[in-house]
Amino acid sequence: MKLLSKYILTLPIILFLISCGENEINNSQGNQDNIPVNAKVYQDSSLAKSMSSQTSTIISNSQSGITVSGSSSVMVEADLVEISLGIEATNLSVSKAVEEVSVANQILLNVLNSNKIKENEIATTRYTISPQYQYSQGKSKLTGYKVTHNTKFKYRDMKNVGSLIDQLSTGPNSVGNNLRINNINFSIENPSKYENELRKNAVNNAIKKAQSLADYAGVSLGSPFYISEHSPTNFTQPESDMMMTKMAYAAPSTEINSGQLTITFNVNMGFSIK
Repeated sequence: MKLLSKYILTLPIILFLISCGENEINNSQGNQDNIPVNAKVYQDSSLAKSMSSQTSTIISNSQSGITVSGSSSVMVEADLVEISLGIEATNLSVSKAVEEVSVANQILLNVLNSNKIKENEIATTRYTISPQYQYSQGKSKLTGYKVTHNTKFKYRDMKNVGSLIDQLSTGPNSVGNNLRINNINFSIENPSKYENELRKNAVNNAIKKAQSLADYAGVSLGSPFYISEHSPTNFTQPESDMMMTKMAYAAPSTEINSGQLTITFNVNMGFSIK
């Protein structure tokens, strides 16, 4: 009985010790399971360096490439001129100034009509009536009213632009001293007919530039991943090519030479690197 009692008293102690050991094992396993994934991955410093290197390479590859611009130009004769002019009169009476401008403007329309300029291509761009003052010793005095009628029209007979200016400015049936020539602008009426050839040449120019850069850098040129174009809407014209001069012949005449216009087409392209 004494021996049995001894074992009965010892058994709870053994069970307690076993339970404590199992808890320590479970806690140890639990702590390992709770380690963050990133911490597990980067416990090995060599592995961390390897992954960092791979990430850097991916970013570099996604951003690498060659970006260039290409252009193509062609010189053509102008086939359209836009003329902007004004009729101006000043009078002490605003009504008389308006009447003077109205009469001169009718003469203008008659000249344009006789030169077969279409009515729908003639437009009034501005009409103003403004009082005129003279300032003296800090005081202002009304001296009259200035009326201005600005008009713009298109003309296609390029050989007779000077003759048209003469008809408007000189002679008994002209607008005369009320005329103001504001601007003469030469252009191409239909530049789109040049676009296909210009576009092709501009792209070829960009490809040649990109290939040269790739050769110099010792890399292989890949496929284009970006293309944008700029259509030829603006024309450049050397200032010396447009002349408007008075020639002293028996009858005064104006000689106007439009020269040649340069149409330029531009593209931007990006190429990958193999």
